[in-house]
Amino acid sequence: MRHLIAHARRRRAWSELTYQQYNVLRMIDTMGPQPQAEVARRLFVTAPVVTRLASTLADAGLVERGTDPKDKRAVVLALTPTGRRRARAMRRDLLEAARELLEPIPEERRAGVATALEELQVLVPTHSARR
Repeated sequence: MRHLIAHARRRRAWSELTYQQYNVLRMIDTMGPQPQAEVARRLFVTAPVVTRLASTLADAGLVERGTDPKDKRAVVLALTPTGRRRARAMRRDLLEAARELLEPIPEERRAGVATALEELQVLVPTHSARR
């Protein structure tokens, strides 16, 4: 996975963002606006980690913070249009990097590797990205 991320980071969409930041963007892109607490739970990190990630992403104009209508104390993260474009560009870059890394594998074995990656959900999130 580290090799895949390193390969993807050579692309423009990945400049200045980390894999953790990408995961926040991807999660919001695939699942819609999310409470910060839910982002932390799904990423297996603490609330302060998500607060820092959200601050960086908000400063970059990629996410907006709002309040949860059900709980005014909770912060909800939503993508800006720029954030949505960036999340999808990063995903395309990650998938392209994976294709490039899989290309040297003999064709008869490539499908099996791709299937294993999908099953492990390394590249494909639970829900496909909204178009």
